[in-house]
Amino acid sequence: MENRQEIERRLRKSQNNLVVIGYGVIAFGVWSVIKTVLYTALNTDINMLSSEEETVSVVMFWIMMFIFLAFELSLRLYVGFSAVYEGRGRKKRFGYIILALLMALTSFALVAANLAAFGSDESPGKTVVTIIVEASSSIMLIEMAIFAVRVKRLGRKLAEQEN
Repeated sequence: MENRQEIERRLRKSQNNLVVIGYGVIAFGVWSVIKTVLYTALNTDINMLSSEEETVSVVMFWIMMFIFLAFELSLRLYVGFSAVYEGRGRKKRFGYIILALLMALTSFALVAANLAAFGSDESPGKTVVTIIVEASSSIMLIEMAIFAVRVKRLGRKLAEQEN
């Protein structure tokens, strides 16, 4: 049986890792929004639009893109701040762990899709960067889930020793 000091040390370390990873998830969410907006804005030439219908379709595209990006950012903010709060010993939630694992699966699917399209893409540099970023995001989300479960398990073990 582990002694109390060892459990407390492992719990503090896991909580600190959970806080850092939570902020990392938030940073990846903000980066994703900035990258997508800049990439789309730099590759859209509004001056080349010839009709009002094309202008309306571009405006609708931007509206839909912002709705999607807001949704993605809100998910990452929820997951990231939930991890930070739990790492600091505040609110204890479980739903964010499941959501983080689903987001990791989605990121792995994007990595697989980019790997499959690697040879056909006109800019392999962009594809490589996307693969690296998405793989890093997936690993970070999985690590967050692991540390969240570890914090819960160690917290329960510590409470059992007190009783």
